[in-house]
Order: sequence, then structure tokens, then C-alpha cells
Amino acid sequence: MSTQPCRSSRRLATAALAVTILGTPLAHAQMRRNFNDADVNHDGRITLQEFESYATQRLMTGTGFRAQRFQQMSAQQRQAVLQRRFGQMDHGHKGYLDRSDWNAS
Repeated sequence: MSTQPCRSSRRLATAALAVTILGTPLAHAQMRRNFNDADVNHDGRITLQEFESYATQRLMTGTGFRAQRFQQMSAQQRQAVLQRRFGQMDHGHKGYLDRSDWNAS
């Protein structure tokens, strides 16, 4: 039995490393775009109102499991979910999200 990894294992490891190295800048770029889209007035802060508007638009047009669950909720339930999520994201309870809050989530 050989102690060297098989070719397919090495290829998988190389591919995983490439995704880790190359995927990170792409993910960060997407997070920046999402933050900028949510920050309607471009002041570097996302208010609860901006967050609710952005998240509602994304979830109401989405097709994934979370989006489908969100779409089935009443308006009051949606608002409660989004306010709870905003509170979880708002580190330091400043009343707004900055880029560090957004990227940490």
C-alpha cells in the first residue's frame, strides 16, 4: 500500500486551497457590494430601516429555504425577525451597522 496520497486527493486539496485563497477576495468584494447596496444614503452606516428594506427585498425575491420561510411569515413576523437579526449584528448596540458588523455576520 502506498503512503502517497492518490492523484485525486491531491487535486482536491489543491482545488480547496485555490478556493480558499481565491474565494476570499471574491467573498469580500461581494460583502462590500451588499453593504453598499444596503447603505442607501452612503454614509457608511446601515440603519434598521435600511437593513429592513434591503433584507426584505432580497428575501422576498429569493428562492432559497430561508427566503421561502420568510415569504410565508406575516408582516409582523418578518419585522420581528429582521429586528432581532439587526440586533444580533449590531455589535456594541450602536443603533446602526458598520462594515465591521456587516463583515462579521
